[in-house]
Amino acid sequence: MWRVIVITPEETFAGEVEQIKKVLECGVFRLHLRHPKASEKELRKIIEALSVEERKRIVLHDCYNLVDEYGLGGAHLNGRHPELADICTSRSCHSFAEIEASKRMRYCFLSPIFDSISKNGYSSNFSREVLLEAKQKGIINENVIALGGISADKLEQVKEYGFGGVAVLGSAWKDGVAQIEKIKDLL
Repeated sequence: MWRVIVITPEETFAGEVEQIKKVLECGVFRLHLRHPKASEKELRKIIEALSVEERKRIVLHDCYNLVDEYGLGGAHLNGRHPELADICTSRSCHSFAEIEASKRMRYCFLSPIFDSISKNGYSSNFSREVLLEAKQKGIINENVIALGGISADKLEQVKEYGFGGVAVLGSAWKDGVAQIEKIKDLL
């Protein structure tokens, strides 16, 4: 099963709940709610505007205490929260060593695979040859999700490298759900 995951921008924005609902309607596997500067109160407001079924597909990057309270899809281990909490289901990784150390997670993001769309100057860390070798060694597999510069035109490359899906951030919010629908149509 190939997974499409969408990550919210760092800052909250007007009309975000409606946009999140549209993204979830597209059939994405998970939506990662990533607002490092948002208060718990702001996150609660977003979560409470979602249905029980929509909440099951939300993963938090902060305020892990809300996961069980609202029946969310999990919590994401990241640089702000590097401790291994039992509630964590995914993790951000930037090296193969981090992937290897994350076998307990349901899935991990590996980034940046391509030059970032949302972060200027955040360039790819991996060559084609290195990614294909990691696939051959089983480091990249169905539990590793490609992140960084992901758009519909990169899907065939990502599949060739053996990833279990893609995480979309920059391209997902630039043109509404059009890019997400395009990605889903190509799967």
